[in-house]
Amino acid sequence: MSLRTLPIADVQLIEQAEGAYFRRFLAGASAPDREVLGIRTTTFGGGMAAAMADDPSGYWSKSLGVGFDVPLDRAGVGEVVSFFRASGVESALIAVAPQVIPDDWDAICADDGLTATSAWAKFACPVDDFVSGGTDLDVRELTERDTSAWARIIREAFGMTEPDLTPMLRGVFDDPEARVFGAWDGDELVGAGAVHVVGEVASINTGGTLPSHRNRGVQSAILTARHEAAASAGCRLLTAETGLSTSSPSYRNLVRAGFAHHYDRVNWLWTA
Repeated sequence: MSLRTLPIADVQLIEQAEGAYFRRFLAGASAPDREVLGIRTTTFGGGMAAAMADDPSGYWSKSLGVGFDVPLDRAGVGEVVSFFRASGVESALIAVAPQVIPDDWDAICADDGLTATSAWAKFACPVDDFVSGGTDLDVRELTERDTSAWARIIREAFGMTEPDLTPMLRGVFDDPEARVFGAWDGDELVGAGAVHVVGEVASINTGGTLPSHRNRGVQSAILTARHEAAASAGCRLLTAETGLSTSSPSYRNLVRAGFAHHYDRVNWLWTA
């Protein structure tokens, strides 16, 4: 596997766009729902952090986009860790692009108890280089009425049964810079995916297909719908992430659509 070189300015756009949409996603839940789930969000010099106290999955407490506007050092990591402690979470992830890891990162990790866990393959595609795909199913934009069906996609495609993501999924429809598209087999929603516009970057995320309808081009078609939305919004660059396995369907779908794998980003685990 040969990684493509991406200008550091575009890496910054990609990382901070992901952080912006992730923060908007959690903050989009209603105030009562944020209170029940224990959601808190904040920003750190261009980066962000979010915490969800009532989250057995451990996925929703994380920091993204740090190390660009302000160099990543002991003080910066300490600020993020302090936020997590104050939020009452037992663990959280700090995602750091390899381009901004400082020379003394090993020492910082030792001081704050950070350990490397999973890693994500980060992809990008210029809007003009996208390769469209299709399916024999009906693909159309979702509305708030489809929230429960979309929540089912997330539960079954990602195994994310707890917490109930319905409040956050519903909030996306109030975000003027977010759109969600789905594939329908008759009256059944069988696949879906969101796109969040952050300036000139469109972040492709939350895509999943029910096991019963895989290998029918569902995600390729939903990628195409999201590309069209990004182009209409004037975006220059599409970005997405998936696991490191080059044989996974998500990885292959992105490559087929014209995305290039540019770098791998490690998730660093902090525990209280």
